[in-house]
Amino acid sequence: MTGKWDYSVISQVQHANDIADVISEHLKLEKKGKEMVGLCPFHTDHKPSLYVNPSKQIFKCFACGAGGDVLKFVQMKENLTFPQAVERLAQRAGIRLEPVQSRRDDSQDSGLDTATLAKINMWTLNHWIANLWDEQKGGTARQYLEQRKISVETAKTWQLGLAVDAWDDLVAKATEKKAAAKSLIRAGLAVEKERGGCYDKFRNRLMFPIIDVTGRVIGFGGRTLADDPAKYMNSPATALFDKSHSLYGLDRARQAISDTGTAIVAEGYTDVIMAHQFGIHNVVAALGTSLTNGHARILKRYAKRIVLLFDSDIAGKSAANRALEICLGEKVAVQLAFVPEGKDPCDYLLEAGTDAFKTVIDAAEDVLEFKWKILEEQLQKGENLSDRTEAIRQFLQTAAAAFESRKMDSISRTVVLSRLGELLKSPPSRIEEEIAKIQRQRQRTARNESTGTSSMSEEQNTQPTLLKQAQREILEVLLHEPGLYDLVADRIQVSDFKTYPALGEIAEVLFQCLNEGVEPEMARLYGQIESPATATVLGELESIGSRKGDPPVRLEESVRVLEEIRHQEEVERLKDFQQEDDETNYLRKKQQMAQKGLNRRAGSVI
Repeated sequence: MTGKWDYSVISQVQHANDIADVISEHLKLEKKGKEMVGLCPFHTDHKPSLYVNPSKQIFKCFACGAGGDVLKFVQMKENLTFPQAVERLAQRAGIRLEPVQSRRDDSQDSGLDTATLAKINMWTLNHWIANLWDEQKGGTARQYLEQRKISVETAKTWQLGLAVDAWDDLVAKATEKKAAAKSLIRAGLAVEKERGGCYDKFRNRLMFPIIDVTGRVIGFGGRTLADDPAKYMNSPATALFDKSHSLYGLDRARQAISDTGTAIVAEGYTDVIMAHQFGIHNVVAALGTSLTNGHARILKRYAKRIVLLFDSDIAGKSAANRALEICLGEKVAVQLAFVPEGKDPCDYLLEAGTDAFKTVIDAAEDVLEFKWKILEEQLQKGENLSDRTEAIRQFLQTAAAAFESRKMDSISRTVVLSRLGELLKSPPSRIEEEIAKIQRQRQRTARNESTGTSSMSEEQNTQPTLLKQAQREILEVLLHEPGLYDLVADRIQVSDFKTYPALGEIAEVLFQCLNEGVEPEMARLYGQIESPATATVLGELESIGSRKGDPPVRLEESVRVLEEIRHQEEVERLKDFQQEDDETNYLRKKQQMAQKGLNRRAGSVI
C-alpha cells in the first residue's frame, strides 16, 4: 500500500489529470461508444486492444491484461516508481506536494527522479539559450546558424542554445545557484573527475533540446563548433531519456503527422529544423541511431505511413535496410526516399526548395521494391553460393514480415512469389513454404518474448490452487457486490490472503474501504496500490468477476474453503507440535539413560 502520501493527496492528483488526456499524450485514441480505444504500448499491438473508460478513469488492455488508473499508466509507460508517478502528474497539474520524508525504498535509490531531471534539464537549457544570444559568448554559434541558413526566429522557436568552450561554464553556474554538482553528473550534464569535482560534458557545441510530447526537456544533442571528431553528442541514458525511444522534433511534428498520416524520419537535427522552417511540419529525426522498435511503436500512434529519408549514399541505404524489418514487424507501412546527388535534406531544401523536397517524398519507394532491387544486385554480384544464399535469406525475412503484417494484398503477394520463383528458378509454392517456415519461427520467438514480458507477476503464472481460487473468488465477488461483505466480515481477514502477495495487497486496500464504509471504486483501489503487476491482477479480478453469476453462493462456498484449509493447517500444526513433543521426550529419556550408564561406569572405576 501507499505510504508516502495520504489517499486524499493521491485522489487530488488523480482528479486533476484526466486519464484520456494523459494517455492521448502517449498514443492515439479513438472514440468507441462510451469508451476510447488505442494501440496498447505495453505489448506489440496490431489492432486497438487498450480501452480507456473516461467515466471510471481507468484503462484496460484486453490482450496483455495491463490495466489501472492514470497513475499506473504513467508509472508503466515511463518506468517510474509509484511516488515518482504521483510527483510527475502533480507537476503536470500544477499541484504542490508537501515535502515528505522519503520511504526506505526511495532512499536506497541514488538516482534522480524524472521530475527533478526535467527541472535540471530546463534550468540548463535556459542557461545555454542565454549563452547563444549573449553578444560576446554566442558570436561563433550565431555565425554557424547563419551559414546553415537557420533563421533567428527558427532558432528561438526550437530553443537552440550554446555550451561555451569552457570546462566549467555549467558547473560554475550551478555552484553559483547552489545547485548540487552531483545532480549535474546524474543528469548526464557533467563528468566526475577522478580526484573529485566535475567538469561540463558539453563544450563548444550548439545545443538542441530533446523534448517529449508532454513538453519536458528529456535530454540534449550537441553539434560541435570546432574540429571535435565526435561531430554530434547526445545525453547519456537517464531515467528520463532513452534515445531508442525518443525522436527529435516529435513534440512539434505530432499534430502534422496525425493530420497527414505520414511521418518523415530524417537523420539529423538540422534536417528536421530546416524542413519545419520550410513549412514541412511532419518531419522528425532518430537521435544518431538507426530506427528502433521503440521509434516505430511511437510513430505508428500517429502515422499510417513512415517515410525513411536518407542521403543517397551507401551509408544511407545500409541504414534503411536495417530499419525495414523493424517497421514491418510493427505493422506500419514503410517507404524509402533518397535525396538526389548525395545531399543531406537540409542542403537540398535550401538549394531546391519545398516543392522539390515534396517530390522526393512523393517518389518514396515501397520497401519490398527496394529490397527486390537489392536482391537482384546481390545475386548478380555474388561471387559464390554463400553470398547468393545469404541475399535470398535476407529477402525472405523481409517478405515474411510483410506478409505477416497484412500490408500486402493477395495480388501483390502472388506477384512477389512468382517473381522470386522466376529469379531463383524455384516453384512459387516452394518459396511460400520457406516464407511460412520463417513466419512460424518469428511467431514462436514473439510468443516467447510475450511470455517473458507480459507475465507481469508470479501471481499470473502460477497454476491456481484450491486456496488461490477461493481467495480470487472472494475478491471477485466483493469487488462487484461490496454489500455482501457484512455477511462474511467476521470470517475472513487480510492475513488469509497473504499466501499470494498480489492478492494480499488487493485484499488489504479492498477490506480497508469496506471496513470504512467507502465505495470501493476501481480508480480508488488502483490509487492505493503501488505495484503495476498487482494492478493488472486487480483488473483481471474485476473483469472476470463481472461475467460470473450467483455472487452470494460463490462467496459462501469460497469462504468455507478458506475456513476448511485454515482448519487443516491448524490440525497439521498441532500434529507438528505433538511430534516435536514426542521427539523431545524421546531424546530426553535417551539422554537420561545414557547419563545413568556413564554414572555406573564411573562408579566401577572408582
